[in-house]
Amino acid sequence: MVRALLLGALWVIAASVQAEVYKCIDAGGKTAYSQSPCPANSRSAAITRTVPDAPAGAPAGGGSASGKAEKASGPKTAADLEQDFRKRKQEREEAQKKEAEKTADARVRDQNCRNARQQVVTLESGVPQMRMDEQGGRNYLDQAQIEREKAFARKAVEQWCR
Repeated sequence: MVRALLLGALWVIAASVQAEVYKCIDAGGKTAYSQSPCPANSRSAAITRTVPDAPAGAPAGGGSASGKAEKASGPKTAADLEQDFRKRKQEREEAQKKEAEKTADARVRDQNCRNARQQVVTLESGVPQMRMDEQGGRNYLDQAQIEREKAFARKAVEQWCR
């Protein structure tokens, strides 16, 4: 309550304050502005300016929709600038994170593509193919098993090398 009264009193005082500025034009035609009256040898004009009254419908404290419109069109506060900065920073970090994920996914796809192509080349080379069993023994693949492995490797190439 005390703050509201103090704010209202300051507002009334500020509205009633007038500043008087003098515009002085000397014999050479140069214009100078001053807070004190002009010398006798120059033309002078007093410029007065008063603080305009607040619109009748506008509340003194703000906080309405029109206050938000004024805030949006006026200069931003430090808190608004900080909030905008943090928002931009967060958006930039999210964009960098997405870009890093895309890059990592691309590397994985490239590696899988190279491996699948190498597997096709190896299977089509005509060299006898073998696989190791659980005991560490070698089992050579027959032609039907090699053809199944080739088909599997070609599907892997189609999947990873788009």
